[in-house]
Amino acid sequence: MNTLENKNLTSINEEVALKEILSPLWSRRWKIVFFTLVMTFFAAFYLSLLKPSYRATAILQIGTNKPANTLSINDAFNESNASKEQIQTQFELLRSRKFAERVISQLNLVQHEEFNSGKYNEKWAVFSQIGKRSSTPEVSEVVSQFQKKLSITPIAGTELVKISYASFSAQLSQKIANQVGITYLQYQDEIHSASKETTSQWLVDQLEELGKKLQSSELSLQTYREAEGIVDIHGVVGLVGAQLTELTSESLKAAKLADDLAISYQDMQQHAGDIDKLSDLHEISSHATLMQLRRAEEIIERKMVELSQRYGPKHPKIIAVNAELMSLQKRIIQQVYDIVISIEKEYFSAVERVDGTKQRLAIAKKDYLRLSRLQNKFSQLTREVDTNKELYNNYLVRLKEADAMGNYKANFYVRFIDKATVPKSQFAPNKVLVIALTFVLSIFLISLVIIMRELLMDTLNSRRKLDNFNEAPILAVLPKIKASTRERKEDNYITDNRFTEAIRTLRTALLFNSEKTPPKIIAVTSSVPNEGKSTVALHLARSFSEMEKVLLIEADMRHPTIAKNMNLSEHRPGLSNLLAKTHQINECIIRDKNVKLDILTSGITPANPLAFLSMKRFNMLIKVFGNFYDRIIIETPPVNAVSDAVIISKLVDSVIYIVHGNKTKREQISAGLRMLKQVNAPIEGVVINHSENIDTDKYQNKYYNDRSNIIKLASRKRG
Repeated sequence: MNTLENKNLTSINEEVALKEILSPLWSRRWKIVFFTLVMTFFAAFYLSLLKPSYRATAILQIGTNKPANTLSINDAFNESNASKEQIQTQFELLRSRKFAERVISQLNLVQHEEFNSGKYNEKWAVFSQIGKRSSTPEVSEVVSQFQKKLSITPIAGTELVKISYASFSAQLSQKIANQVGITYLQYQDEIHSASKETTSQWLVDQLEELGKKLQSSELSLQTYREAEGIVDIHGVVGLVGAQLTELTSESLKAAKLADDLAISYQDMQQHAGDIDKLSDLHEISSHATLMQLRRAEEIIERKMVELSQRYGPKHPKIIAVNAELMSLQKRIIQQVYDIVISIEKEYFSAVERVDGTKQRLAIAKKDYLRLSRLQNKFSQLTREVDTNKELYNNYLVRLKEADAMGNYKANFYVRFIDKATVPKSQFAPNKVLVIALTFVLSIFLISLVIIMRELLMDTLNSRRKLDNFNEAPILAVLPKIKASTRERKEDNYITDNRFTEAIRTLRTALLFNSEKTPPKIIAVTSSVPNEGKSTVALHLARSFSEMEKVLLIEADMRHPTIAKNMNLSEHRPGLSNLLAKTHQINECIIRDKNVKLDILTSGITPANPLAFLSMKRFNMLIKVFGNFYDRIIIETPPVNAVSDAVIISKLVDSVIYIVHGNKTKREQISAGLRMLKQVNAPIEGVVINHSENIDTDKYQNKYYNDRSNIIKLASRKRG
């Protein structure tokens, strides 16, 4: 059962991810259609300018005729591979530049109109002149064009080869395809008439040269071995390497011991003559003998205290104990000095041991480097001898084979199977295919650009980016909605069900957070202006007002928007008037007629809003309001623009950070959250606003999973 549920959950997640990827394509569908139609139109227009091309094909058979008494050993046991290689050579000859020059010369193609006119037809006079030449082209240019249009294609598994030529003229394509085959027959006769050096003579010359190289390399190796006295170079290098490793380990241990003793030695030199500080050093105080003397001293001191309670200072027992205590203290002092002298001797001995080990290590390194150079040179000479010996043996075997089998000469036979005929229909351009491909590729290209732009955009506009966002928890995702003109007139009250449910999800997340008590005073801020914090603050306050008494404070006195959105006068008294003591509270607070919500607008904009918000009176007002309201929501200016939100964040229980899903950059969000964290602001989480591409179901259900105490409350009637 669990496996089935996991599979269903995985399928749902994949569908949501696909929806987030395809959503930008649907929202920009008309741009995609326009771009595709434009590109298809240009492709069709370009195809209408091109001349039709025709292709003629001739088929040749190219084979080998080898009598059995002329085969070499390789040919006798690997005949098929040798034949394929030789035939492939003939195919390359057909494609060669020299062969193309022969065909061009025989047909006088330099003067032909095919190579002097452009690829555009005569329908459009402007384009038809493109590519035309006023003078005869160079042979190299004609050869280049000829090779581009010529196609030599072997038929797999046969000795047949297709010779195809594409031309704007059907007759010329047929003529050139046949002429290539005829010219190849003539060229083949010339190749076989040339004399060649025999294989045996070439092998004899090579063997003689290789014998001299082998003798020279063996002599060099023996001379080097005798000069350096090398018997078993690899074994000696291994022994020296092991010794070097052992000395390195010993040097490290000696250096560590010397460093440890050096610290103790420096401390003893610093406190020389001060027996109390010397006794406190760890190396001295932890000495076994000194610890025994200390314990004996403690026993005598306790005995002294017990006797002093019974007898006077001149009592014989007191005098005897004092004498014993003084004697023991002298022994302790003497023991401390003895330990100091012992540590000093040990330190000097360790330093000498480090120096000696370093000298032995340096000598071992020199020996190892010298032996490594000898080994490298010896290996180089040995490899040269082995290589020359292997080459000499191989060539000697080939020479024996050639002497036993004799020389042979490959005889090719070439004949026409099918001569080219005049093509009746064009093969290019394939207008239907090109236009279809242009249409498909245009859609693919513009879609890819849109998707990559969305994926590379440094905002929180997809579920994948939200999952990777760890700087603050995601409280809710608010969908992008377009409020109607009627809704804008009615105090900016949005009735979209998706937006309303998302606001209720945010309210539920604030009320039923199991980690702490629900916040009473909530600040709503953002990174930059125009992220929708005023709208979110207003509708969150209205949502809370459905079940409790709520006050909404507009603390953004620089660019107030709540009063404007609710069709209130910008000059009506508000927060700034309360702080300036020019009006009373009942003159500044208004009641939202849609729901039971009290609103304190910003009031008249002061010259220095930050100074107003920093007043003790502002903190006092919030505390006073807290006695009369169940919930207080404060709308603040953007964090990255001014410092007002930072000041207010220290007076509230929770801070909600509003982010525009498609516009706010990740670095702006990080900078704002970082500023709030620097003052230890109680950041509740992030709310994604204006979301287009994110399926909000996942985040709406996030705070309902595994929480049995969450219930849905019925909305109260407005009024």
